[in-house]
Amino acid sequence: MIPQHLIEEILTDVDFVDDGNGPVIALAHGAGGGVRENFGPLIDSRREQFRFAGPYYPGTASTPNSQGQLDISTLADQVVAAGIRAGGDTFPIVGLSLGAAVAVTAAARHPEHVSALVLTVGLAHSDAQITAFTQIWRSLAAHEEWEALAALMTYSIGTESSLAALSPADYAATVEAVRSGYPAGGAAHAELAGRTDVTALFDDIDVPVLVVVGGQDRIVLPATARAFSDISGARVVEYPDAGHIFTPEQSARWADDVFDFIGQL
Repeated sequence: MIPQHLIEEILTDVDFVDDGNGPVIALAHGAGGGVRENFGPLIDSRREQFRFAGPYYPGTASTPNSQGQLDISTLADQVVAAGIRAGGDTFPIVGLSLGAAVAVTAAARHPEHVSALVLTVGLAHSDAQITAFTQIWRSLAAHEEWEALAALMTYSIGTESSLAALSPADYAATVEAVRSGYPAGGAAHAELAGRTDVTALFDDIDVPVLVVVGGQDRIVLPATARAFSDISGARVVEYPDAGHIFTPEQSARWADDVFDFIGQL
């Protein structure tokens, strides 16, 4: 259990979200993402019913960049500390992409605080796809090839249908939006994703688990996201047409699925 007097120490210099009213739901965002950026559909749809709390990883929002490699256990402790600071004792954690691995780590390290997990397009372990993607990401960032990196992200988060629907003007606008929103710590997040493997923790998880898979995900392969189904009792839902970033319609379905699951706890 994290003692109350250590919460502020764990969250020193960490920017975080604390928004809403009601029971706490902790949030673990993805690599290159952010709390509001990844979980806006959840926060906006239920802030009158739940209190959402989650930290920004180093190099996102106003959290300073890390001076060395990121540690997934540190990120997990920060997620739990944010939930406790918001008034929760036990609470579910919703993790997205790399954040799913952070959420599993949090549940293994702090089982007394974590009541359930929602693991969305989650990175259970690094595979050839993640290795290639993060290596290209980090190389482009190291050479400050920001437009090329934004193009890579635009391609990777899309699906066949969503990319085909983009006009040249829409494509250019999307690339510019990705480029302008790219966080300073993105390459460090990618480095962590490239060496992440939380499968050894699965036997330590003893809470309800919902696994959400994007059937056309170009970043975390569906098979890799489905690996979380090896957690005992895990329930899996798949959106066959979804990529790594959901459309507004898919986000609405995701929110409904998440809150239906939490409502059954």
